Amino acid sequence: MNARISSIALLTVALSYTALAQQSPMRPGNWEVTMKMSMQGMDMPPMKHTRCVTAEMLKDPQASIPQGPGSNDCKMTDYKLSGSTATYKMTCTKPTLTNITGEMKYSGDSTYTGTIQMETSGQTMSMTMDGKWVGECPK
Repeated sequence: MNARISSIALLTVALSYTALAQQSPMRPGNWEVTMKMSMQGMDMPPMKHTRCVTAEMLKDPQASIPQGPGSNDCKMTDYKLSGSTATYKMTCTKPTLTNITGEMKYSGDSTYTGTIQMETSGQTMSMTMDGKWVGECPK
């Protein structure tokens, strides 16, 4: 079960980049995200993940959703950016993730905080994220 939760968590981090990229003040480069996930009676230890976010990904964020074995079929809807806060909804069919709602708050172009709520296999999960720009992408 921990492997499945970790996979879902990493997918969700990748999806958060997609949400952040749409019309955001986010800049290309290496982003480090610290994420904490909890679900009914279980808190996972914080996880750190670093990912290169390219200018191309910022231009077409839907294309940056990872496509793994079996294809991750995720669709974002209701994206809104108001001031420094972005909100969105998302649904994925592989793996099945429903009722995903997210909110990201930017502090300039190099940091953000966020929350994501989702349902999978009848369980509700929530995540908090802190992201920061850590430099240029490695070449």
